[in-house]
Amino acid sequence: MVKIIKQKQPHQTINILNKTTYRKRGRMITIGKMPEKLQSFFKPVKKHFAKPAYNHFWALVTAITISHAATIGRLARTLRGSTHRTKHGEFLRHSDYDESAVTEKIALDTLRRLHIVKDQNIFLIIDETQTLKRAKKMDAVGSVHLHSSGTYATGHMILKICLYYRGVTIPWGSWLYVKREHAHRLQIPFRTMTEIAATAVRTANLPQWCNVTVLFDSFYLCPKVVNACKERKWRYIGVARANREFTVNSVKHKLGKYGRNVLRNNGCWHHISGIRTTKTYCLSERVGTLRKLGTVRIVFARRKGEHEYRSLVTDDLRANMKAIVADYLKRWSIELLIKDQKQHLGLGDYRLLRYRAVVRHLHLVDCAYACLTHLGIRIQRAQGQRKNAKVLRLEPVSVLKDRMRRMIWKENVQYVIKFSHEKKVIRRLEKLLAA
Repeated sequence: MVKIIKQKQPHQTINILNKTTYRKRGRMITIGKMPEKLQSFFKPVKKHFAKPAYNHFWALVTAITISHAATIGRLARTLRGSTHRTKHGEFLRHSDYDESAVTEKIALDTLRRLHIVKDQNIFLIIDETQTLKRAKKMDAVGSVHLHSSGTYATGHMILKICLYYRGVTIPWGSWLYVKREHAHRLQIPFRTMTEIAATAVRTANLPQWCNVTVLFDSFYLCPKVVNACKERKWRYIGVARANREFTVNSVKHKLGKYGRNVLRNNGCWHHISGIRTTKTYCLSERVGTLRKLGTVRIVFARRKGEHEYRSLVTDDLRANMKAIVADYLKRWSIELLIKDQKQHLGLGDYRLLRYRAVVRHLHLVDCAYACLTHLGIRIQRAQGQRKNAKVLRLEPVSVLKDRMRRMIWKENVQYVIKFSHEKKVIRRLEKLLAA
């Protein structure tokens, strides 16, 4: 809320109000109470917290949605009140709640708002990202491989899982990878990235009647993740590396050379729609055996104008190859999710030493993204969009953040008007609200 200091002269109060208007640099809009339009978003997870912890949770999540940085100090300045930043740090380190259960509950509640039906597929997408850190005493910090540059640096490796349904990306969870030498000191069991992904697939509490397809890249095309998908009776689509051994009619081939020959001799061109655009692909398919994975269908796909191709592997032997490629193109949504969380929600802004606090920061960012998604769905409903539309086109995260700031600013102004008795102040606030 906007803080008004009582002065003897009315014009002095108006000057103070001018100083509290939102600016990108300097002072920001402050949050004093939960916005009314977000109460339905936070209410389903209230039972997971004690009352003080719940106040910290919704306040930090809301602050992330409007702030330009997600450090504890910056978020504490966004929240109006006497709570010091150290209190928020203690909440992340010592409070007793299950952050994974909270994030999953929010994801399931978002699915419910999207009117999930049995006939449509839900995509569970697995990927990883890295955050660079200079702090040497931070828990679980080590050498990580940067995919963008191909070099190594110091930081954290994070496993991300999201859901994709009707064009909406929903964060499902984040897991911090801990190396073997750090796991013993932190007194937590060591698990590889593929083991973490397999456990997440096995424990995903999605409705039993959902048609789930698991999407991942070549790193997760391994027996651990594939067997987890088979246990849940979910189909999977992944990418196979060129050095994988593929057996067709008792003849062994290397996928790199074999796929290129198959596309050259039997490839056909098809128009396939992705998340945003429609592209032309040369496709061909074969059924055979991959080592340790059993019988699979492989679709070789090359986009028009490019020389490289992909080998898409699935255990669904009846699926159409165009449908397989169209489904795998939805994996790009998790790349956009990670990009938005890093650029707009401060995924890597944490300056926390303890492992548990870092993990909870990652989940707070996931909840903040889901909160903006909740706002985007409300806006579409208010604009008269059809509830049963197959694909929803929500506004970008940057636009939703601006809408969130304006919504909080409007509620702050209305609150000041309600309890103010000075006519000049009310007129000034009404002009600011109209602007």
